[in-house]
Amino acid sequence: MADHPIIILLDSRQAGGIETHVYQLAKALQSSGWLAEIWFYQKYQAEHPLEQTLKDSAIRFRYLNGRLVQLISELKSTQPLILHTHGYKAGIFGRLAAVITRTPVASTFHNGDPGEGMVRLYSLLDQLSSPISENIAVSDEIARRWIRAPRRIDNFVDVPEHYPSSGKAISFVGRLSHEKGPDLFLQLAKHQPLLPFRLYGSGPMEEILQKQQVHNVMFMGQVKSMEAHWREIGLLCITSRFEGLPMVALEAMAHGVPVLSFPLGGLPDLILQGFNGWTSPVGDLNEMSNLLQFWFSLPEAVKWQIREACVATIINRYSSQAILPKILDVYQQAVQAKGHDWPKTLKTASAHSLTNKKQDRSQTVG
Repeated sequence: MADHPIIILLDSRQAGGIETHVYQLAKALQSSGWLAEIWFYQKYQAEHPLEQTLKDSAIRFRYLNGRLVQLISELKSTQPLILHTHGYKAGIFGRLAAVITRTPVASTFHNGDPGEGMVRLYSLLDQLSSPISENIAVSDEIARRWIRAPRRIDNFVDVPEHYPSSGKAISFVGRLSHEKGPDLFLQLAKHQPLLPFRLYGSGPMEEILQKQQVHNVMFMGQVKSMEAHWREIGLLCITSRFEGLPMVALEAMAHGVPVLSFPLGGLPDLILQGFNGWTSPVGDLNEMSNLLQFWFSLPEAVKWQIREACVATIINRYSSQAILPKILDVYQQAVQAKGHDWPKTLKTASAHSLTNKKQDRSQTVG
């Protein structure tokens, strides 16, 4: 089974937190010696926003036609080591196809928002079908739902090889939709009319938000990658109404950008008050505004210490070196539950490689 790929399945039409996680996972698996391939359950446009990034990283991917019969056929012909689903639609159809083909299957539950209408129904079906798979939840809040025996495993990101950001902008990064709270971000900006705010992203609330004409908020639109923008950002504000463990928070801290957020999902575990960021009571914009003003008034030397603490937090707790071995343990459990052999030699070599990388980076930060 060692030469059989790990298939990562998702249903996606845009770039977001789940897509970033999937990319990071595929890259981490590949760099550790595992065969990994991303399957998009359905193609919604000429090119998925993630496609060029995958090509640049030499990560294999393919588009399916959105029909269960093709997924079943591809699993039969590929015979993967394991199928790893992400998102409710991929989870439902992926588990069904895995049962039919006797493919080991694991599922990661990301979304902190139960949704409405058909999304709520799909989310419920995703949870109710969880006994079929070995399961991962990215926050305790998600793990408490109707998910069978989930392992609580955090998201992770790469840490770039450069100095932390020293930018000034106070930023929102994400989909402009109700659950992400961009309207609350604009209200926060009104509390601090002399400070610069930037809003990155697009979505159904974009036109309504722009009509508010908050003079100190610059709309940056949807960007393909935040990599070139983090150096201009001093503080990331997360004003969401629902969250799991947002990838954008991990990305920000990996670039030395502290996070100011409501304490939702896995964020209270990530943010150590005053050390690498701050949390304020859910919905309390007055307190968030006070914390924002406190951050802005800190001496530059103290801000630099906080930036370094952000990077150290990611390296030690939220990097691929820290998290990938936990995911591989879930894979092994799923594979062996089907009576298949787990490639032990590769696992040992990968774990050793990850440990060495973590030690190297920790010494560099220290």
